[in-house]
Parts: sequence; structure tokens; C-alpha cells
Amino acid sequence: MSQFEFIFVLISIIAGLALAQLLSGMSRPPRNSNGQIDIAHVAFSAATTLLLIVVWWATFRWQALENWTFTKFFLLCGYVSLFYVMAVILNPLRSTEPPEFKLVRTKFYSVYIFYSVLEILVIHVRDGEFSSLYLPMVVHQIVLSLLGIYLRRDRFDQIYALWLVLINTSWAFLARLTG
Repeated sequence: MSQFEFIFVLISIIAGLALAQLLSGMSRPPRNSNGQIDIAHVAFSAATTLLLIVVWWATFRWQALENWTFTKFFLLCGYVSLFYVMAVILNPLRSTEPPEFKLVRTKFYSVYIFYSVLEILVIHVRDGEFSSLYLPMVVHQIVLSLLGIYLRRDRFDQIYALWLVLINTSWAFLARLTG
């Protein structure tokens, strides 16, 4: 077993737990205080699920790395673990109903900001460079997350969540089609 295969097993376990948590939350759509489906919560769950699957797939790009260090291993494990943290924020363990997004807004955005910053570091460590379009995409997500924490508006959360689904879906297919 190569070092990458050994590490990929742990990454897959963490990602699998996050995916299970996200999917279990989607099986019982959260409702807001008016009894309507919480669009922001559902869209952020969908965006996080999509992003997790894309990141899990992109983890294969690490297999070319021959010289693994504990720092790289720890960075990759921490990076993927943030998906589990986001999943548990959206769908808490031992909870019969997921919370309204506005109740977990600050926690979710904070972890998403941390994920985005770590994403920049992970891409740099893995590839040594960035696509000229990728860095602005990540930075704009950090700015929007900070804005979400500051504004604390349900409508902003809904629009941002739907935007995140759209932009991550588009980026995933664009990146796959163009290499």
C-alpha cells in the first residue's frame, strides 16, 4: 500500500461520514419558523454536498505527490474534516430536526471561511500555483460569507446559498471539461 492509498483511506472515511450526515439531513428538509422549507439550509446542504464530492474526487490529484510529510498529511485531513464540521452544523448529531439556518448562520459561515482559506493553502501545497480564475472565486466566497455574518438576513442567506450551488456546479463542470 502506497502512502497516498493509506492516507486516502482516512480521507474517504472522513468524507463518507460527512456525506452521510449531509444526506441524512436532506432526508428531512428543515423548516423555518413559518413552517416553510428553509431554502438557505437546503441550498447550503446541497452546495456542501456537491463541494465535498468534488473535493473528494480532486483528492486523486495528490497521488502524484511522492514525498508526504506529516504537515501535508495533517493539512489534507484537517481540510476534509471541515466538511464533517459543516455537515454537523447543518444537521447536528442526535437531533430530531435540523435547525433553521439563521440559528447556525455564524457558525456555518465561520467554518466556510476557514475552509476557503485552507482551500487556498491546499491548492498551493498540492499544485504550487493557482488558476488565475480560481483565487478570485475563493476570495469572493470569503467576502460573501463575511457579509452574511455581518448582515444576518434570511434573504441574503438564500441568495448566497443558491449562488454557491450555481457557482460550484459551474466550476466543477468547467474544471472537468477544461482539464
